[in-house]
Amino acid sequence: MPRMPRFPYHQPLIRQAKESCMTDISKPRTRKIAADPHPDLAEAVAVTRFWRNVQAVGPDECWTWVGSIDNRGYGEFFYRGRNRRAHDLALSFTVGEVRHESLDTCHECDNPVCCNPGHLRFDTRQSNVDDMLSRDRNPRGSRHPSTKLTEAEVLIIRERRALGARQKDLAADYGISAAAVVAIVHGRNWKHVGGPITNRNHMTTKAA
Repeated sequence: MPRMPRFPYHQPLIRQAKESCMTDISKPRTRKIAADPHPDLAEAVAVTRFWRNVQAVGPDECWTWVGSIDNRGYGEFFYRGRNRRAHDLALSFTVGEVRHESLDTCHECDNPVCCNPGHLRFDTRQSNVDDMLSRDRNPRGSRHPSTKLTEAEVLIIRERRALGARQKDLAADYGISAAAVVAIVHGRNWKHVGGPITNRNHMTTKAA
C-alpha cells in the first residue's frame, strides 16, 4: 500500500497545537472565587478567599500577606462583618481555635505581614511586649523616628529644670511643647535616661 505524502504546510499547525497543549498544562488556570456563594458554602468560600491572599512558600519561611494592609503594617481581611488581622485568622483557621480576647497573636519572626501558622502563637500581651523589648522592636529615645531630642539634651533639660529653669523657657530653647517638658522632667517619658526628676512640688529626686 503506498504511503500518503507528507505535506510540509501541516508541520506548523502540529507544532502550534503541541505548544498550546504544553502551555495549558504548565500554567493551570485559577478560577475566580464566587462573590455571592450559596449560604451553606459561604464560610468555606471566605476561607478560600483568605488563603488566596497568602504567598505560601517553604514551611520555615514567612508566608507574606498580599492583601490589604492596615495603618500599623499588619494584613487585614474582612471576615464575618468586620476587618480582622490576617495573621490572627491564619492561626485560627489552622488550629481551629478562636483567639481569646485577653491574648495576642504573636509573631515569632517579627514580620507583621507573615501568615505562616508555624511562626504564630496565642500568648499574653505581656509576653508579646517582652518579645518586642528583647528583640529591640520598639525604638525609643533618639532612635524613634518622630523624636526631636537626643538623650544628652533630655539630661540637660532635667538638670536645668532642677536648677530652676522655667518650663516654657526650656520648651522654647529645644523647640518642643511645654507639655513635653513636663513629661520629661517628671520622668513620665525618656525613662531610660538618668538625671534629676522634678515632681509637681518642685521636689527633685535622682532618676534610676
